Amino acid sequence: MALVIAVAYVVFRVSPVAAQGQVYDPLPPPGSAYLRFVNALDGNLDVRPEFLANQLVGATAASRVTAYFVVEKVAGRDLVIDMREANRAGRVTLRAEPGSFVTVVMEAAPDGGIVAVPIVDQTDFNQTRARLAFYNATTACPSATLTLADSGAAVFQNVVPGTAKARSVNPVQANVVASCAGDTVPPFALQGVEAGGMYSIWLMQPASGAVAFLTRDRTTRWKP
Repeated sequence: MALVIAVAYVVFRVSPVAAQGQVYDPLPPPGSAYLRFVNALDGNLDVRPEFLANQLVGATAASRVTAYFVVEKVAGRDLVIDMREANRAGRVTLRAEPGSFVTVVMEAAPDGGIVAVPIVDQTDFNQTRARLAFYNATTACPSATLTLADSGAAVFQNVVPGTAKARSVNPVQANVVASCAGDTVPPFALQGVEAGGMYSIWLMQPASGAVAFLTRDRTTRWKP
């Protein structure tokens, strides 16, 4: 069994938190951060954070992306996550700034283990429009693009691995195409996009082949 201990000691910078009042009722206590887990591997992923309940993250479309979880008292605190998928395993140690929203993408490591790639999310929010974010959750695509299928107009350009770009848009229904260096993924629909909603578009490249899909951002409700 291949095993990699990927210790990434990362301090996340504070992101704007204008969205908090829209997605949390009640608001978590000061000093909290918000983490979600994303499975970019082939099989189901067992995520075991020391600071949250264990999570089984699926390997089909929306099941690959969890809700954001509230993590309390993060200032100066190590957040340790163990990961396992089939015969792969890994561990990552993170730090998060209070008030930040963080997406942790789990990917296959070259040596046969798992690495976790943290992305600090932009959370600017306009309740009269929809927020779209495009994540390049790959290791092999140096510059990802998202275009409208009909016109070829760019929605997002030059998104490098382990990053995301976001923008506010009027609610739309359209088919889009994710691509990298001329290679495209089959088009998919932006369906159900509503004003006031926050959505993530994912480009992934597990061993079974590149995929792209849309999810609506979700949060778990904090319980005092």
